[in-house]
Amino acid sequence: MGGMPGMEMGGMEEVGAAPRVKGYAEVEVAADVQQRIGVTVGEVERAPLHMSVRTVGIVRPDETKTFHIHVRTEGWVEKLFVNYTGQKVGKGEPFLSIYSPEFYRTQLDYVTARRAERASTLARAERSLADLAVMKLRLLDVSDQELEELERTGKPRQFMTLRSPAIGTVLEKNVLEHEYITQQRDLYIVADLSTVWVQAKVYEYELPHIELGKPVTVTIAALPGRQFSGKVVFVQPTVEEATRTIQVRVELPNPEGLLKPGMFADIVITHDMGEGLLVPLSAVIRTGERDLAFREAPKNRFVPVEIQIGEVKFGDRFQVLKGLQEGDRVVTSANFLIDSESRLREGGGGMPGMPGMDMGGMKGKEGQGDMEGMKGMDRSHMKH
Repeated sequence: MGGMPGMEMGGMEEVGAAPRVKGYAEVEVAADVQQRIGVTVGEVERAPLHMSVRTVGIVRPDETKTFHIHVRTEGWVEKLFVNYTGQKVGKGEPFLSIYSPEFYRTQLDYVTARRAERASTLARAERSLADLAVMKLRLLDVSDQELEELERTGKPRQFMTLRSPAIGTVLEKNVLEHEYITQQRDLYIVADLSTVWVQAKVYEYELPHIELGKPVTVTIAALPGRQFSGKVVFVQPTVEEATRTIQVRVELPNPEGLLKPGMFADIVITHDMGEGLLVPLSAVIRTGERDLAFREAPKNRFVPVEIQIGEVKFGDRFQVLKGLQEGDRVVTSANFLIDSESRLREGGGGMPGMPGMDMGGMKGKEGQGDMEGMKGMDRSHMKH
């Protein structure tokens, strides 16, 4: 092959077979020339098609396990049992005690109705008043245990206790002792962090590879060497027009509590697309009009083959849809040199000699002996 100063191309010659691709010819490259120009080959393999979508995200609490703590009455905070953000609480553990005139009055109504029921002949009416008071206490979130204690002792409690509805960690605390609180106010926000979400975004063109339940691998820069496995649990039904992205939610188990809300995460979403033929990326020459590869043939020959590939990359390989078969060996480096020689040979000859290029060993099928005619050339009429 011509065109590269100082390269000995004596072992490359065209094979007389008709070209398989219009505009390209088969070429033969001697083994020593292959070594000099750095020809390597790879094999077309049948393998699983694992598509990977890579993105980044932020760790967030699981919203289905996040609780906003309110009281269902009004009053003054007597004592706080949960005093700081980050404190862990168990289900049923007390947050605070509150003096509420409504709570105290409702207890009195219940005790009075129960006493009247026992003393009166109009038991049905008195029982109805007692049941009404119990219902109101339940609506105030008084537990069955506390109601049983009230029934047993007949003594109203001065302070109502607000208890945790679940196991979790306090994410926000918005209450102080001795202040007046109302029903509308968020006193605490508590989340169970045994499961967390990672909120990420993918591009619109990646959406065909994102489905609910797809396996996900998550790594955290703050936790080197650790990988966390989860799954896609939500895909946003709309596209953000400005960025052309879709929000994706990944659910991860977090039994050790290592994943903390706000952490930055790297995400790989895997899409299993069955099996197919795969060819190295470097073996494919994309001309804009067609995709080509040079298949290795016996006797140091390389055959140009037009191929059809999928647009999706699988790591460092393309899927081959047409043109190659399993086990074919194709050129993966120096293929552009072979491509140039193939086109030049098909066009009628190799590249013209370049300074310092020894072309003595490169021959086409025709024109053998043309160089011989130069021997003995009369130079007497040549002028300097």
